[in-house]
Amino acid sequence: MFSNNRTRVSDRGRRGSLLVEVLLSVVILSTALTLMIQSMTASLRSIQYGAGYTTALILLDNQMCELSRKGAIQAGLRETKELTVAGDSLTTYRYSLQTASLDDAANQGITQVDATVAWRSGKKDNAIGLTTLFFAALP
Repeated sequence: MFSNNRTRVSDRGRRGSLLVEVLLSVVILSTALTLMIQSMTASLRSIQYGAGYTTALILLDNQMCELSRKGAIQAGLRETKELTVAGDSLTTYRYSLQTASLDDAANQGITQVDATVAWRSGKKDNAIGLTTLFFAALP
């Protein structure tokens, strides 16, 4: 009987420690899940920003190709457009272009072109700028 009482006393001590172990396991598991969710959210935001950035680069490249196809580019040109992407009606891209003749190269037909594409991603405003030189064909 005496040994049986000891077993009962040690069972009561185990029950308390088992509860503490379960609570500690729940805390560790919830912390790990919270960190995983935060990591996934940050990854999704990064992917969304990368997609917007890539789309803006493609739109900027298309606008520069269109400008070069026109041939001669006049100095003092200012242009602004609202661009939308097929399938993405939520994001609007704003394209602006300015051209200027270089002072020291006025007789050589060199024109500086500054182009910018801006868009809003969530609460953040983003923009990509490009500055390049166009050379006029000599007669």
